[in-house]
Amino acid sequence: MRERRFVYVFFSILILTTAGLVSAQEQKIDLSVKWDTVRPLANPDKGWYHHMLDNGIGKYGLKDESELTVFPGMDHLYLRLAWAYLEPEEGKFNWSYIDNIVEKYVPLGYGISFRISCKETGGKPNSVPEEINGVFYATPSWVERAGAKGFVPTQYGSKSWTPDWDDPVFLEKLDNFHRAFAAKYDGKPWVRYIDVGSIGEWGEGHTFNSTRIPPSVEEVKASMDIYLKNYKNTQLVVTDDLLYWEKSEKDVETLYNYAVGNGFTLRDDSPMVEYYVEEMIKTWSVSHPHFYSPLYLQKPIIFESEHYPTVKRNGLWLGKNGKDTIPSVGYSGAKIFREAIKLEHATYIGFHGYAGAYLNDNPDLTKELLNLCGYWYFPKSLTIKAGNESAFKFDIEWLNKGVAPAYSEYQLRGKLTSIIKQNDPVYFTIKNSGNRNWLPDVPVTESYSTEFKERLNGTYSFALQLFDTRSGRPVEIGLKEQIRDSEGYYLISDIEF
Repeated sequence: MRERRFVYVFFSILILTTAGLVSAQEQKIDLSVKWDTVRPLANPDKGWYHHMLDNGIGKYGLKDESELTVFPGMDHLYLRLAWAYLEPEEGKFNWSYIDNIVEKYVPLGYGISFRISCKETGGKPNSVPEEINGVFYATPSWVERAGAKGFVPTQYGSKSWTPDWDDPVFLEKLDNFHRAFAAKYDGKPWVRYIDVGSIGEWGEGHTFNSTRIPPSVEEVKASMDIYLKNYKNTQLVVTDDLLYWEKSEKDVETLYNYAVGNGFTLRDDSPMVEYYVEEMIKTWSVSHPHFYSPLYLQKPIIFESEHYPTVKRNGLWLGKNGKDTIPSVGYSGAKIFREAIKLEHATYIGFHGYAGAYLNDNPDLTKELLNLCGYWYFPKSLTIKAGNESAFKFDIEWLNKGVAPAYSEYQLRGKLTSIIKQNDPVYFTIKNSGNRNWLPDVPVTESYSTEFKERLNGTYSFALQLFDTRSGRPVEIGLKEQIRDSEGYYLISDIEF
């Protein structure tokens, strides 16, 4: 009887002891105490952009490069200029307007995006390069001489030649141009996206300053088809006006489905425009909020504000950081701007003005909106599942406090450094962190495991980082700067092996 009792007690102790070892290995560490929700994080695949060229060559230049280098999270430069600048004679191209910028700014780490327009409202020399008998040409004048039909409406704007959007000669010459443009720029790693800019004023898809005749569904499709034909390796973009301006609900649905079904994403050129602020304040000056959800789950959305100087002139931006209430609408300009970004789930955001002036007026808001746009990652907790001499298993609960997912896959990299020996760290890489699954405001737990060639024994400090292999840059996460080392790793916890 005593022997049976002894055996029972022995195995009970053994089971309890084993259970104690497992629970000791599985420990959960709260990481929210290490968060920093203020520090601006400049990361790949998101952020601010600057209109380096704005439908011409005269606007929004820089005093010097410091206006970009001090601007938090300035990701890329947006070049909007007329076709006539780039092909002054048929088949003879002048890429210098673009290449001078590329050669200067791409080595500094900035990307480039494009819109090439066929209709402008301004004149020579800044908006268009040609003026013939008082008529301005954004589409090269040789296209008209080649037989393309068009006209010069004057009742609503300047005397600017406007092509018939479906004219076969115009479409043929436009196709030839984009074939050459694509041969030079399509697929370059620094090209963020290319807008469809071949219809309407400033390439925005509307004809408010010319005929006020809406382009037809067939005309819009024909223009999109030229881009689909020529650009195989770059994200293509359509502005929302191209899809909806003065069109029936059926036509809007047809064009939206055609664009999205063919892989285009959207930009909105209307936030903070006076009309939309006054008439659509319930949707924060966003005219078609349903355009962006669920599209943002698959493609980056581009947000373009009304020209910042115009916003100020219209009384829609008051006080430092735009925080003072606009009497006519009951909200501040910053509130409208912020909520529009949230509503559209924008990844790239533009202030549409002079970089130095905007940052000087809005130093705090610029940092806040940089973090808000796109993704903004925080690790909530670390759970150690198992650690021994040759393997390590752990969970991280992640939270994306931004307005959009990331559209690229990032690595998770770890570093283990012996506390006692302080010898060479042991590094490991998990190729896919799972970050594309981290949707806004939805906590996600990822399970990770790795094996070591080295035999680990003792206490190690565990540090980690996310990493983008395409840009070769760490992906900063919302943790305190003081726990981040010179290699970009964040010190998380000490772990016993």
